[in-house]
Amino acid sequence: MSKRTTGNTDRAEVLLASARPDRMDRDRTLPARFVRLLEKLGVAETCRGQRVVIKMHFGGGLGYSTIPPLFVKLLVDQVRKGRPRSVRVVDQGTRGASDRGYTRETLGAPLGTTAGPHGRDVRLLDTGWRRLGKVAIGRPVLEADVLINLAHVKGHGDAGFGGACKNLAMGCVPGATRQKIHALEGRIRWLRSRCTHCKRCLRACPTRANEFAKTGEYRIFWHHCRMCQHCVLACPTGALRLVHADFAGFQEGLARVTRLVLNAFDPGKVLHINVLTNITLFCDCWGMTTPALVPDIGIMAGRDIVAVDRAALDAIRVRDLIPGSLTPPYRLQKGRHLFEKLHGKDPYAQVRAMERLGLGTSRYRLVPVP
Repeated sequence: MSKRTTGNTDRAEVLLASARPDRMDRDRTLPARFVRLLEKLGVAETCRGQRVVIKMHFGGGLGYSTIPPLFVKLLVDQVRKGRPRSVRVVDQGTRGASDRGYTRETLGAPLGTTAGPHGRDVRLLDTGWRRLGKVAIGRPVLEADVLINLAHVKGHGDAGFGGACKNLAMGCVPGATRQKIHALEGRIRWLRSRCTHCKRCLRACPTRANEFAKTGEYRIFWHHCRMCQHCVLACPTGALRLVHADFAGFQEGLARVTRLVLNAFDPGKVLHINVLTNITLFCDCWGMTTPALVPDIGIMAGRDIVAVDRAALDAIRVRDLIPGSLTPPYRLQKGRHLFEKLHGKDPYAQVRAMERLGLGTSRYRLVPVP
């Protein structure tokens, strides 16, 4: 397979389907514009005769602000216009997908998992970085001919934000590799003196990797822990803390795993789509929904992952924050970007890490789709 290279100083084209109609006309709404965006992007031609995998997040728990099934169906319809050999919509798991309307009947394509039903259908690949070493990436993704990276842009307590990069780096690997990537951030420490045993940390853990012993001591089963830090973020008293924190190392890890996924494909066979609707504090993996932070922006797409993620971040502005949208205890703090003001982490670090590794350019030209 050909690899991505740097050296092209031209601006990458990023298409934008705006969520804001310029008149009361169904043809000017986001779904209609999304179809025209997909046509301009060349989805049907790219997928002609190919095995296509669409990577998205199905959400979980009581979350209701994931990508609406209609948009996934519109994407699948465009893929099928190219008469592909096959098309599947995948995530780490399919449990609860139907609760949010994701079924074979509604999407027009079968659902699957990125690394098999038990997370063991993987290929070990070397990141070329001593701190991370080899990682497991799902074979069902790597063995496709075309990858469509369908991401839902949101804030993220660990990564600063989640977009196209995180959708691949964390979404195409099994639990053990996610833990390995998260471990680049540091370790979790429990402070007994601050703990009130409210058990919010237990309810926040997606893998039930923590418990309170009969003695009242907080315990973590590191075998099950993904280091997602949901427990840390949920603790109201600061009894759980991340120590030896290394945000830059975590971003580097995300970028390197993303590079491994992308290097399995011809550059012309990968499409990146960022959905900028229902942009909330946390990503869809939290299994809950809080108010949207800013008005819906639309959908961005292109063939350069760096440009697509950079353009998405640039469109999310502090001045557009919706009054009353912040969920306590979150409030605006120091920082330049809205996500940085909320999570204390520079979301552009992820973009810079990808650009350093030659995955694309942060220089882009935004092209609105009428």
